[in-house]
Amino acid sequence: MHTRTFTYIPTKVGSPMLVTIDQDDEVLNVTIGDTYLGSMVENEQSPYGWETTDPLLLEELPDLSMALKEEKAMENLPYALKDLFGESIAYWEWEDDQNLRVIAHPDLDLSEFANAIRDQINEIVLFDKTMVINLSQNDKTEEIYIN
Repeated sequence: MHTRTFTYIPTKVGSPMLVTIDQDDEVLNVTIGDTYLGSMVENEQSPYGWETTDPLLLEELPDLSMALKEEKAMENLPYALKDLFGESIAYWEWEDDQNLRVIAHPDLDLSEFANAIRDQINEIVLFDKTMVINLSQNDKTEEIYIN
């Protein structure tokens, strides 16, 4: 079983809540805050891309499906950066759900590399969430703000 968590703002609540998704094969079990809402499976023919028979989850599905798409796009960001910049990126790791640490190759000019990322980041970002890329090299760090 794979578990992931992220912050989500349910429309009817209006304030951020923690979503926990426990994935067991194709089934996603969804908990928002302390409330288990039910399970769902991916279905491309469904209006929101997910299918459930659980009433609590069905009520949240329009907003939750958008949040899941955004989370998936964020998860793919490091891979998109690596595809674009190749060997310039030595390593990356998520510090939390809004901060991505990227280690630049030691032979690069960090400032120039940060500017290259800033110039192209909007081409590969497919989400609206605000986040920061902490581009590091040795003891230097450049912050790249997204959205």
